[in-house]
Amino acid sequence: MSEVATPSKPEKTVSVVRGQLHKFMLIPIMAHNAEWFEAGPVTFAVEGRVLGDKTGKVGERGASIHVFSADRSEEYARFDCFEKVPHYHYILNAEQQNIVWGYDPEINGPMLPWALSAIRTRLPSILRRAGATALAARVEAEGFDVAVLDKVEQAMRAAWDRTFPGTDMVEEGRDWYNRWKKIHPQFNTVTDEV
Repeated sequence: MSEVATPSKPEKTVSVVRGQLHKFMLIPIMAHNAEWFEAGPVTFAVEGRVLGDKTGKVGERGASIHVFSADRSEEYARFDCFEKVPHYHYILNAEQQNIVWGYDPEINGPMLPWALSAIRTRLPSILRRAGATALAARVEAEGFDVAVLDKVEQAMRAAWDRTFPGTDMVEEGRDWYNRWKKIHPQFNTVTDEV
């Protein structure tokens, strides 16, 4: 006798994005809100971010890991470990574009351990996907300071905690977004009411 599983109704839905090309650059890091970690040929930044509407209601919040060149002049990847729609980006600097991929925590678990593992074991691949082939080759040849990832994890947890409840960060996040949208009107992943 075989048993047939009865599908259960999902408790929540997750927006899934599969390698969507955006023909614009991402909202830049708020450097004053970031904690920086030098790791040889690359530098990591951790940033807490809250996006909300004009009334101060929080729409999205969480913490991000940014992967930069050592001199912080170019960002190549971003892991947005957000509460509602976690995702990550490859940043194509030469084209001034980015590719976003959704992350499914239901099957993969929490995003932060996954992101740290991806960086630890696949950083050259991540850099190549972002078009940074010379930097990827350098990381393969020289390595990078993986010990710094423990500090990145601690900073991510602290940044995440700062975004709850997040109401004190909503206005700054909204203003930062709106300034970016005025300079880059093609930026359209979210509405003005985020």
